[in-house]
Amino acid sequence: MTSIEFHEVSARRFEGVPDSDEPHEGQVSLGFQHRADLDGFGIRIVGDVAVPTGEVRVIAAVEYKLLHGEQPPRRSVELFANEVAVMTLFPYLREGIASITSKVFGTPITLPVAQRGQIGFEVVDPDAEG
Repeated sequence: MTSIEFHEVSARRFEGVPDSDEPHEGQVSLGFQHRADLDGFGIRIVGDVAVPTGEVRVIAAVEYKLLHGEQPPRRSVELFANEVAVMTLFPYLREGIASITSKVFGTPITLPVAQRGQIGFEVVDPDAEG
């Protein structure tokens, strides 16, 4: 692993929306992105949260360097991403969301702890037909 970074940490509180009794009831969606080349590969996890009082987006990324200068097979990236990278990044995503929502909404939104295998993604081959 060469780095873990935040690519975005943002929250916006809607004006004119009254505080509710359940300020953190809403929708959470996770997205995953990847890239791979001869030098290494990277995985990004995108967390979007929509609550009645506003919206949040946090993007965390991890980079891995390859030693042999060969692009890894798509399936290898997918397996590694789901077994290692997602579990490495998810705590950063949770912390990023809790921190920014505490500042913007007054109380943190804390995502539940994810168990291994509970979240993951499929690596799509951009050259595949269909």
